[in-house]
Amino acid sequence: MREVCPLCGGSLAAFVTVTAGSKAAPRDLAFLECPTCSLVVRDPAAWPDLQIERAYYRLHENRADDPHYRRFLAPAIDRLTPLLGLGVTGLDFGCGPDSALVAVGQKAGASMLGYDPLFAPDEALLQDGAYDVVSCTETVEHLHRPRSAFRQMGRLLRPGGRLVIQTGFAPDAAQFAAWHYWRDPTHVIFFRARTFEWLAASHGWRVVEIAAPVVVFETPQVAQ
Repeated sequence: MREVCPLCGGSLAAFVTVTAGSKAAPRDLAFLECPTCSLVVRDPAAWPDLQIERAYYRLHENRADDPHYRRFLAPAIDRLTPLLGLGVTGLDFGCGPDSALVAVGQKAGASMLGYDPLFAPDEALLQDGAYDVVSCTETVEHLHRPRSAFRQMGRLLRPGGRLVIQTGFAPDAAQFAAWHYWRDPTHVIFFRARTFEWLAASHGWRVVEIAAPVVVFETPQVAQ
């Protein structure tokens, strides 16, 4: 059966097969790529279900006040901080159980909130045009329906709003097996700079910056 890109709907092609699992029980794990948007996709048969995802996320010890976690998120925090201040509204999309981005925003005087479908599922926060800035850190690689998620993030922003994303950028096939990022079983899709360029063009967003591991988009100044 033809595998379809979850981002653009194009046909996926073979990319690379890596060895996964333990030394005692190694197994082959396939990754595919999209010739249209350059997204790299874990074999859909190996995507975890919701119960496995939730259990795996709970193993993470990412606390908003953890200096190590703050340093890890520094690329996104450094881009987000100049956008914050009194009167600014922001949302951390995929905030997890304790968001460093929400803490940074609130400290800067912004009205910064957090949404997460598993840990903070307040659908009332998902109002079109409600935010000046949306952050999405270490989240997009988990998305099972990235097309609808990016549409939603774009709708959340006011005209001229900024979307700040942090994620690992997929290397070429020759370096992929040595890349740590795919080893997290909840990481199911992987982006390249070309993927983000395609995303901006398809949504009509202006590219402010694409520099691994961070991306910044700006929505049109006039509502479309």
